[in-house]
Amino acid sequence: MAKLFDTLLRKTVFAKKNNLFSLDDPYITLKRLLNNHSITGIIDAGASNGRISKKLLKIFPEACVHAFEPNPLYEETLKRFSLEDGRFFPHYCALSDHKGFEDFCITESPGNTSFFKPGKRLKEIDPGGSSLKNIKKVEVMPLDEWLKENGNLSIQLIKLDIQGAELLALRGAQNVMKNSVLAIYTEILFNPLYDGGALYSDIDLCLRNYGFVLYDIFKPKYNSSGLLMWGNAIFLNGNKFGF
Repeated sequence: MAKLFDTLLRKTVFAKKNNLFSLDDPYITLKRLLNNHSITGIIDAGASNGRISKKLLKIFPEACVHAFEPNPLYEETLKRFSLEDGRFFPHYCALSDHKGFEDFCITESPGNTSFFKPGKRLKEIDPGGSSLKNIKKVEVMPLDEWLKENGNLSIQLIKLDIQGAELLALRGAQNVMKNSVLAIYTEILFNPLYDGGALYSDIDLCLRNYGFVLYDIFKPKYNSSGLLMWGNAIFLNGNKFGF
C-alpha cells in the first residue's frame, strides 16, 4: 500500500515539473518530438516479441521497422508478425561494433539475456530469472555495415534494449548517427547489472561525440535498498533540433 501511495503521489503532486525523471509516456514524447519530421526507417534492437515494434509502427505509420533479435525464443513470433505487417522486417542477429559471432548468455528470464553475464546486483534483484540456462553463439554485425549491405536505408529513429550492449551497438552505428538519425530511445544502466555492460555515463559520452544530447529520462527502477539501477532515455540529434 505504501508503494502504491508513493506512486500516486509522484504522479499527481510532482508530475513532471522540474523533476529529473519524466512521468510522461516516452512513445508519445517521441511522436511529439518527431511530428514535423519524415520517419521512414526505424531500428528496434532487442526486439524480443515485437511489442515495441508494434507501438512504433502505430505511432509512425509511414515507417518500416527493422527489428534485430538474436534470441531464438522469439523467432517464430517475429516471423508471424512480419507476415501480418509488411512494414516489419525481423533479423535474427544482433547489433555490435564488429562482424562475427559472439557468446550470448541466455537466462531463465528472457528479459535478462545478454552478451554479458549477469552481475551481482542483477542476481540480487532477480535470483531465479538471472540464472544462466545456456550460452549460444550468435551472429553480430555493425549497423553501418548492415545498412551498406542493404541499400543504405535511411534511419531516423533507433531503439535499443540490449541489456548492457547498447554501447557496442552505438559504436557500430557512427555513420548513420551522423547522417540521418534524429532520435535514440535506449535503456540505460545507472549501476552495473551485468559484468562488463555499459553504464549511462558511457552511453552519454559516446552519443555526445556524435552531437546527441539527453532530452529526458523515463521509468526509473530501484533495487530494494533504494539504489537507482536502470531506466530509459531519449537522446536527440542536437544539430537537427537546434540544441
